[in-house]
Amino acid sequence: MKKEELFKKLNDCYNCGDQAGIVEHIKNYQNFVSEENASKDLAEYIYTEFTTYKADAMAGIMQLVIESNPNLALIKFPENYLFRLVVIKGAMDLYNCFIEEAIEPFLKGKDEDEQSDYYMELYCVATNLNDAFFPKYTPCVKGADFNGVFSVSEQNPNVSLINTQDFEIMNDVVEKYNTIIGRRDIIKDLEDKD
Repeated sequence: MKKEELFKKLNDCYNCGDQAGIVEHIKNYQNFVSEENASKDLAEYIYTEFTTYKADAMAGIMQLVIESNPNLALIKFPENYLFRLVVIKGAMDLYNCFIEEAIEPFLKGKDEDEQSDYYMELYCVATNLNDAFFPKYTPCVKGADFNGVFSVSEQNPNVSLINTQDFEIMNDVVEKYNTIIGRRDIIKDLEDKD
C-alpha cells in the first residue's frame, strides 16, 4: 500500500467518523512499511490535515497511531517524526497527546535524572526547530498582501463581505500565529519538565 492510498482511506474514515476504520488502516499500513516509514508517513498525514480547528480530532488520530504501536512515537529519538510534527505545528493538543500517550508511559519507572535527560533532549529538538522556522515568517500587510472588507450586508451591518483569497490569507496568518504561540508553550513546558 502506498501512503497516498493510506491518506485517502484515512480521509474517507475521518469524514465518516469511522474510528475503527482509521485504526484498521493504521495497523494494516504497518504491515507494508518499516516502523520508521510508518512513523514518518503517519506524521505527514496529520501534518497535511492539521488546522487549529481540527486540532482535537488530529490529536485523536495521533493517539490511535501511538496506541497501534508505541514505538512509532519513540523511534529515532529525539528526532522522532511525530514529535517534530508536534513542534512544527506548535499544537498543544498534539503535544499533550504525545507526552501522555508515548513519553510518560515510556519514562514510567525510570529515575529522575533519566527522565530529566529525556525531556532535555526533546527541549533541544524543539528549540532548534523553533529557531529554524521562526525567521522564515514574513509580515502580512493590509493593502499589500490582502484587502479588508469591501462591503457590508444591507440586512445585517455586522456581516462583512470579503474576497475569499483575502480570507484565506488572513486564515493562514492566524494559523501561523497559533503555531508561534504553541511552540512557545511547548518549549516552556519542556523546559519546566527537565
